[in-house]
Amino acid sequence: MAGHNTRATSWLTVALIIVASVLLGFALPMHSLPLAIVGGIVLVAGVIAGGVFGILDDAY
Repeated sequence: MAGHNTRATSWLTVALIIVASVLLGFALPMHSLPLAIVGGIVLVAGVIAGGVFGILDDAY
């Protein structure tokens, strides 16, 4: 993961948000509240990780 100012923590944050999006995408048509809750928790964890790891600093 060298070059382009990327860090492993940024990839982890993006992966968390993608997993959350997939979970929430399945929860809606399946009418699954537990799946929606897990997806929401993963999404919040991804957003918090993005803030803590400074993912927006990679743009410079």
